[in-house]
Amino acid sequence: MTPEAFASTSFDYLIAGGGTAGLVLANRLTEIPTVSVGVIEAGEDLTNDTKVTTPLYMFDMLGDPKYDWGFLSEPQEALDGLRVAQGRGKMLGGSSGINYMQFTFASRTDLDDWELLGNTGWNYESMAPYYKKFENFQGARPEQESLGLNTFINEDVHGHGGPINASISPGYIPIQAAWPETMANLGLAPNGDPRDGVSLGGYTNPMVMTRGKSQRSFAGNSYWKPFATRPNLHTVTRAVVRNIVFSSDKSGDLVATGLNFTANNRSFIANAKREVIISGGTMKSPQMLELSGIGDRELLSSLGIDTLIDNPNVGENLQDHPQCGVPFVPNDGELTFDDIFDEERNAFWTKIYQENGTGILAGGVSQTAQLSWPQILDADKQTRPKELVATYYNGSSTGLRPGVKAQLDLTAKKLLDPNEQAVQTGASAGGSRPAPGQANKNAFIGGFVAHPFSRGYVHINTTDPNDDPKFDPRYLSHPLDYEVLADLQYFNYKAATTPPLSTHLKGNGTVLGGSLTELNETSVRDLINVGFITGWHVVGTCAMLPRDHGGVVDTRLKVYGTKNVRVVDASITPLHVRGNTVSLTYAIAEKAADIIKADMGGMNGTVGVAGSAGGPQAFTGTAVMGGVNLVSLLSMVCMAVLLLM
Repeated sequence: MTPEAFASTSFDYLIAGGGTAGLVLANRLTEIPTVSVGVIEAGEDLTNDTKVTTPLYMFDMLGDPKYDWGFLSEPQEALDGLRVAQGRGKMLGGSSGINYMQFTFASRTDLDDWELLGNTGWNYESMAPYYKKFENFQGARPEQESLGLNTFINEDVHGHGGPINASISPGYIPIQAAWPETMANLGLAPNGDPRDGVSLGGYTNPMVMTRGKSQRSFAGNSYWKPFATRPNLHTVTRAVVRNIVFSSDKSGDLVATGLNFTANNRSFIANAKREVIISGGTMKSPQMLELSGIGDRELLSSLGIDTLIDNPNVGENLQDHPQCGVPFVPNDGELTFDDIFDEERNAFWTKIYQENGTGILAGGVSQTAQLSWPQILDADKQTRPKELVATYYNGSSTGLRPGVKAQLDLTAKKLLDPNEQAVQTGASAGGSRPAPGQANKNAFIGGFVAHPFSRGYVHINTTDPNDDPKFDPRYLSHPLDYEVLADLQYFNYKAATTPPLSTHLKGNGTVLGGSLTELNETSVRDLINVGFITGWHVVGTCAMLPRDHGGVVDTRLKVYGTKNVRVVDASITPLHVRGNTVSLTYAIAEKAADIIKADMGGMNGTVGVAGSAGGPQAFTGTAVMGGVNLVSLLSMVCMAVLLLM
């Protein structure tokens, strides 16, 4: 739709951001033929772009402005001034179109903790149906059954019939294939399907991939494209939202009437009859609120923005999974993902992929381990978690923002629980484009801290919506995050030197990449300072919490002080969860769609164990309201490790 036509239409619901959550909402709300929805998206429709749809090309999109917003952090004090890149998808489908396609999940405790923080009705049991609703679990190909890659799977905990396909990749390389047995040899085989919210262990994880074709399944091609021609769904792309247009009602609450946006160097106003929904993601949603006059009065005043709602919680509570890995050297002749950077080899693999959906182009981040802190420690260090938590976290609220102490109390409890995940790690090899004239063949074992103590922020520093907000995640600012991440590096070395993984690496895993010769307190510190990367799992900047405990939205996801503005995306996450955030974001958006439907008045939505977008079950019952990598080590870590050479 042209910007002019879009601006001349009044919509029941205006969605600012056609990313992962925004497109879920657009689909589910337009299941009702009488409800009109308009979506404003800054990126393009890239649903047919081969870099987006081909799994292994995921490594080539980060940092490319066609696909990636390319945010860059402030210098990180705890990382010796390192500035950390934060990739976010810039397209219809958002980060579900550029992520590493890993399909892992929050734990029961993670989601139950949300309710303990004051969010009645947001817990594991109330969220479980929504996890099932978006998923269409397809499992492994028949020829993969003999490899035992899916022996841990419990079909009953997965969804079947949802829009997002999940399957076991047929494109793993030998180093990855060795991962499950290596974990088993360490006594860390999965004790169930991690989708159940309880199980831990190392395994071959599903990817958000359509079995057979082996193409990325994401919000753009699953929730939006098949339904883009609905007469009540309208989308404008390459359009940037500037701010929300408000009036006020008799109660004093602000009433949103539309959105200011720019396209083709022109300004427009889109009109909303019912609600405005902000779905810009953790980085952009607080920016849109602050540009609209919702945020910290002092900050807004300094930029000449009239404060309509003084809420200093906007943009705060940012949490991410801090990540690092250890480089190893594959044996000569070992197949790695670096084949895609050789023209002749890439042509060979492209032919195989196009013919039958297999080969390395169908691969990616498909091996992981979700482990507790005690599980990564040697027998003589089992008291270390208790000792370090006692040293670095005494439960004091001194220096903390409102509500953060309650969050950290729950985080400390999980960190000490041998049955709760503390880290996620895994193995891969290659995938980062080498510098011109250089070969680049590394293997990596690495991962992230699942429940960080550190808190950062995202805030505007100009009034131009095209300018990046100031992004300071304050990585490792809490010492416990560093201690867990450092311990993980020693475990990664232990995994590399354990067969069968060790048989694929030089020196049986003892030969390290770059200038590393051994792991000790000094070299691990240096490795983290240079090789640290984001987990690409930023959450929390528009937190769903009581307002006096750090909240921006309530449990109906309405922005405090407004009548009809909601935020729906990963930014509402009050406390980080284990695993990759794309599954969490889909579940949040599915639940939000039912909340919105229920609030329409006289209209109710359904939650089924299946729920193909727009399918026959999609809108027939009563809403159940209830009571967006492994390890994304690849491109950036590889480049960072070169600095150690």
